[in-house]
Amino acid sequence: MTRPSRVRRLARLAKAASHGNGGAITADDREEEPPASDDTAHATEENNIPLREAKLLIQKLDELGLGEAIGKEDFLDYYDQLPSPPPWIDLQVELEDGELHALDLRHALYRFRYYKLQLSQQVSKKEQPHHDKSRLLEEDEGWDWEDDARLEEDHHLKSISEEDCTAEFLKEQGYFKHFEEDGTFDWFFHPGYLDCAGLNDYQRLVLQNYGGTEYARWSEYHRYFHSYKIEQEYVKYCEELFKQLKWMEDYLHFDVPSFKWDFISSRGAYQAIKIAATGFHEITPALAYNGYYECTESMSYDLTWFKELDGVYLEIWRRTQKMKSFRDALEEVHNLNRFPLRQHRMKHALEFDDTMEEMKKEVGYFLHT
Repeated sequence: MTRPSRVRRLARLAKAASHGNGGAITADDREEEPPASDDTAHATEENNIPLREAKLLIQKLDELGLGEAIGKEDFLDYYDQLPSPPPWIDLQVELEDGELHALDLRHALYRFRYYKLQLSQQVSKKEQPHHDKSRLLEEDEGWDWEDDARLEEDHHLKSISEEDCTAEFLKEQGYFKHFEEDGTFDWFFHPGYLDCAGLNDYQRLVLQNYGGTEYARWSEYHRYFHSYKIEQEYVKYCEELFKQLKWMEDYLHFDVPSFKWDFISSRGAYQAIKIAATGFHEITPALAYNGYYECTESMSYDLTWFKELDGVYLEIWRRTQKMKSFRDALEEVHNLNRFPLRQHRMKHALEFDDTMEEMKKEVGYFLHT
């Protein structure tokens, strides 16, 4: 029998597992907690049909071997195997003046090395046979080959070795901070972390979040201050989640909250915690759940914006190759009714010219990628 203390823990963790339910009680909580009043009992009776449907869905998943049937006790055992978070870092403890000067020199050398690496990669690309300069410009966003000042600086830095980088030279160059400020680098040393004595240089390093939308949860992640080793393992953990939780793709459209979503989400979260506990040694509970949320959110995004589109575009292209107009081809594909997720978009395109033009461009891009 589940011990009372573990019941309370399970209820709390199950709420976390049901992503996006706004803190609502999950399906497991409903089974554990007795009705508090006649009104609650009546509400439970009204929910019996959805609850039965949700349980039948889980039974079907078990029969199909989709996901894993992990019991509550096993889930808590896996959860308890996860490592504790890294020690708390007091960001108020600051470096001494001498330490700040050493940090400036060290960071200047990092920037110098990285820029020299960029230069060598650009030269390598340009020396490739039949290179396409327009493609180079497209790939190297922010790289202005026509900027005379930058070209002069490139030429100068090519002749400079690291041994030439004296403290005086680095100071004259402004410690190469302009490479971070002008977008030459896709990373920077966060100014809010420079004088924090408890951080190492890797923990001060942050990816550029162009326009504030390049990365989800950017402001959250760069405050974790994890080590390079932990972040490497987190990437591998997320890759594993995408492989093993692919079965969830067909159920991400369920209403939130609902019994079906609670059951599906808990099943996926339990499996994610097991994956973290049995296959990785550095994944904390917070990272385990973040990885799970990122996985389901990414799958939901793909489901919303991309799933079935390749089939739609291919069918349209086949018909246009038979000398049919784009509109006639689109109308035929719409009438096939084979792409339920895209029926509304195709109908909208047939009714509105702007959407039709957008789809034409999308099909053209699809054919050339």
